[in-house]
Amino acid sequence: MQKVTQAFALPILATAPIDGPVGAQEIPAGFRHFLGTPKPAQRFKAYGIDPLDAPGHSEKVRTLMNRLSRRMDAAIPWPVHRDATIERWENPGIPSGYTYLLQFVAHDLVHSAIPLSVTGTLGADTANARRSALKLETLFGSGPVGSPFVYAQDTPNDEQRTKLRLGRMRWKDKEVESGCPFRDIARTPAENVTGIDRGIPGRRVALTEALVADPRNDDHALMSQLTALFALLHNGLVDMVRRGEPTTGINANLGAAYKRFLCARDALTTIYHNIIRNDLMKRIIDPAIYAAYSAAAPALMDRPTDFDIGAATAGRRARDQWQIPLEFSHGAFRFGHAMVRPEYVINDLSTHDLINTLEKTSASDPVNMPLDSSWIVRWSRFFEIGGSRPNFSRRIGPQLSDGLGHDKIFPAVDQTNRVGLLYRDLLGSTLAGLWSVDAMIAEISRRRPQFIRLSRLLADRAYRVSQIREWLAAEPSYGRLTSDDIETLANDPPLPFFVLFEAMQQPETQGLRLGLLGSIIVSEVIFGALEHNELSVARNAHSLGEALAAISAQYYPTNVFEGIPEIAGMDQLVEFTAEIGDLRQAVPAFL
Repeated sequence: MQKVTQAFALPILATAPIDGPVGAQEIPAGFRHFLGTPKPAQRFKAYGIDPLDAPGHSEKVRTLMNRLSRRMDAAIPWPVHRDATIERWENPGIPSGYTYLLQFVAHDLVHSAIPLSVTGTLGADTANARRSALKLETLFGSGPVGSPFVYAQDTPNDEQRTKLRLGRMRWKDKEVESGCPFRDIARTPAENVTGIDRGIPGRRVALTEALVADPRNDDHALMSQLTALFALLHNGLVDMVRRGEPTTGINANLGAAYKRFLCARDALTTIYHNIIRNDLMKRIIDPAIYAAYSAAAPALMDRPTDFDIGAATAGRRARDQWQIPLEFSHGAFRFGHAMVRPEYVINDLSTHDLINTLEKTSASDPVNMPLDSSWIVRWSRFFEIGGSRPNFSRRIGPQLSDGLGHDKIFPAVDQTNRVGLLYRDLLGSTLAGLWSVDAMIAEISRRRPQFIRLSRLLADRAYRVSQIREWLAAEPSYGRLTSDDIETLANDPPLPFFVLFEAMQQPETQGLRLGLLGSIIVSEVIFGALEHNELSVARNAHSLGEALAAISAQYYPTNVFEGIPEIAGMDQLVEFTAEIGDLRQAVPAFL
């Protein structure tokens, strides 16, 4: 849920330049297309016209996406749950902590300077700065040497850094005190060259800077708290390594400290991968697709080395290393926005609505930083821990919580004056030269026909068009779509919309997980990244314990991770963090 300040909310004219056909267009570094570059006939079109081929068509495309986003404001009549205490729109299979784990994963896959919906065209500002996938760059940055501001000094007057910085929380309406626990990300003030002081003179300093490797990890209070959770686990693993180190001269030089850091980092990365594979993906992916992709070496159909991409492009990709499909980043993976709740029970004392949650950052509310006790997450409210009843995420469908349409947080980016994250998602997909839904289904059917046969919505085009047409026309007061609008959208739906529609419409899913097409795209990218970036030393391990033992053996003669349980889910990660961080009796409550 990347936010953009008013400074970036510049008008984008209807004639904003859009690059030519994708065949001749230079895709920004760090990106590629899913299943190879689509031919012109295979790309998304609006009213039969490719937005990339017709810059003058831009205003009409923006108007259409504006109307579609307004149609998606209508409430979805979800079926009732067996448990009457669960709201129809809630998803009891996916506690809300996974919404933000998905966002964390997204930050670990993609990092662009400015969203495509704001720039209006693919280019240098929309390049993906990530050069490896799912390696926790979003947490560790370039390590203690490359990103020293992210790391705390090990001891006074010592340049060695192995632990991630954390900051003290404060008690509500009080200043930070020395006894306050380290339960927030680290934050600091910065003198402003303009002379503007956002603090309260004589009372409180404005902590405008979040000391995190990825500034998006302070996008809102829940994101910064999840980042602090992973930092706490890393720091606990560093302590485990230190206790298992040989006692002779181990702290004598920087090299020994860096070895300690690398060992703990590799362990956390392996635990992280285990949770993505065995917990997160299992919850969001169609079971048949999960079964096909969750093996150690899945039969991927989206392997860039198999594509006829030409020598120049192949050379650039070799230099860039990781490239993420635009159909994933600007299409399918936007589904997580639909899971965001309108409010959250943060802990036993505090419930905050979504708008307050989104505004609780160093950039938006520096005078009230660090987070006070009302924002310190009790993790049993976000994951099922010890039989707890957590906040549930929203069902996945073509509607977002009202807070994601707030005009101050997600202001208008063009002349339509349409505010909100949903319009940005839809518009960005039209500017990226994505595969059309029909063409992508046809290509997947050519490669994996057994997948397409599992869904009538995918296998039967006439049925698919009729179902979308019927839904678009069902709420004429929302969006005021014309008959031409409805026909073009039914026959060529934008990918982010279709992934949400599919999740809602398929009887087997009913918004409780992704449909078949969304599951295939997400599985190809996530499981592909896991396979490509698995630590080589742990590749043949049959369990997390074996993998951690192999990692330890790279650095030390004994197993410094002996005793770590088989952490396969976020509930186990939280409980283990509480154990090694002495947080079981923490105040505010951690578990």
